[in-house]
Amino acid sequence: MEKKVLQYTLRQYIHGELSEENSRAFLSYIKSGEDRILLQELIQEVLDDPVDRVLLQDPELLLVLDNTWEQLHLQINKPKARSLWSWKRIAAVAATVIGISFAGWWFFDGVSDSVNRQSKQELISPGKQSATLTLANGDQIRLQETMNGQIADEMGIKISKSNDGQLIYEVGKNAGGGSGNHILSTTKGETYRIKLPDGTQVWLNAASALKYPMQFAHKGKREVELVGEAYFEVTKDPKHPFIVNTSGQQIKVLGTHFNVNSYADEPALRTTLLEGSVEVSSSSQKLRLLPGQQSSLNANGTLKLQQVDTAPIIAWTNHEFMFDEDDIESVMREIARWYNVDVIYQGKKTTEKFGGGISRFDNVKQVLNLLENTGAVHFRIEGKTLYVLP
Repeated sequence: MEKKVLQYTLRQYIHGELSEENSRAFLSYIKSGEDRILLQELIQEVLDDPVDRVLLQDPELLLVLDNTWEQLHLQINKPKARSLWSWKRIAAVAATVIGISFAGWWFFDGVSDSVNRQSKQELISPGKQSATLTLANGDQIRLQETMNGQIADEMGIKISKSNDGQLIYEVGKNAGGGSGNHILSTTKGETYRIKLPDGTQVWLNAASALKYPMQFAHKGKREVELVGEAYFEVTKDPKHPFIVNTSGQQIKVLGTHFNVNSYADEPALRTTLLEGSVEVSSSSQKLRLLPGQQSSLNANGTLKLQQVDTAPIIAWTNHEFMFDEDDIESVMREIARWYNVDVIYQGKKTTEKFGGGISRFDNVKQVLNLLENTGAVHFRIEGKTLYVLP
């Protein structure tokens, strides 16, 4: 692009004045790396700070660029259950990503004192797309710190990290009969996607872990173990049922879309069906779910069935908080897991029910302001602790 055209387009983009089609085109253009130096100069004018051209070739900076783009493209391209984002909001986030990505090295390395002061003050930041992969031999791979492409090869089973931030297993024709298990785990403030050896897609929420075999071949069933929360889109295979084991519950399917919330700090273990059918079993009961139904397993071991709105339940896979008549404790558990904070209640807890949606990419203060606007609750932030007040 000519400098004036690029400058004009960048200005429109930052102000959210480009159409959806032109926004996508501009994102792809920047990601392609064309006119990188020219774009760098224009961003320097906006940021009023020098960026060393040599740093733009640094692999660590490129990793920052890739990771931020992965999150942005997930937000833009993934179909939403209920859209809460305007294109102006996406453009605003993207503009920030562009600035941070190109100036990323000195943002993280401390060359810019002013940015450093701001980052020290902002101790609570949104979660990110990251996870740890533990191989059968015990080796651990931090996926955020790993470049895209193939990251491991065990007995003919290739494991790679895609450009859009997904862990992918490919079982070759000459794959051996590996029987080991792998574990994909996230801490608070992390989320990740994985494509299992059978093609099943799994979205793993914060503070969760999924244990699965290296390959499902030579097994009469496809069996995994879950701690925390995950959304499954299971590849159909009538001969090999897909089984999810959680604490006190087993879910059996052939091919379907469903969400499982099995956090230990939740009052019930919930399974929500979006498509197909599943069979949920506890030690004493068995239920078959239809689309739009949710089973709840309480501490007493009792399974209950109810009809629900599935949109708020899977909103986290679209990087959104969506509250639907939730109490304050339920809301704060989600916030604590995503922003990696401690929550302390002071005074009498409100009995107000909360509803509404906001991006999980937003600053925690914006999320808390949304709740405070109800007039039912107030917050105080001290370091990594959120105090909840009447």
